[in-house]
Amino acid sequence: MSRVQECYDLTEKLVTMLKNPYEKSRDEVIAEIEGLLEERQETMKQMKAPYSEEEKELGRQIVVWNTEIEKGMTNLRNDIKRTINSVSKKKTTARKYSNPYASLQHDGMFYDKKK
Repeated sequence: MSRVQECYDLTEKLVTMLKNPYEKSRDEVIAEIEGLLEERQETMKQMKAPYSEEEKELGRQIVVWNTEIEKGMTNLRNDIKRTINSVSKKKTTARKYSNPYASLQHDGMFYDKKK
C-alpha cells in the first residue's frame, strides 16, 4: 500500500469520526482523533513524488476532505467551549445560591456634612 493510500484511509477515518463524534464519550473521541492526526502527519512526511494518476486523484480527495475536517474540528472546539462556559456558569450560580449575600456591593457612601 502506498503512502498516499495510507493517508487517504486515515483521512477517511477522520472525516467519519468528525461527522458523528458522539458515539462514544467526547474524551475518547478526542484521543482517537489526536492519534489519527499524528499518524496521518507521519504518513504525509514520508510521501515522496512522483505520483501516479490514481495517487493524484486520491490527493485531490484528501484536499477536499481537509476542509470537512477543519469544519468538524471547529465544531468540536466550539462544543467544548460551550461545555466549559456552562460548567463555569453553573459554578457561579451555585455559589450565589448557597451564599447570596457574599457578593453585595457597597457602591459608595454618603456623608451628610450639615450639622
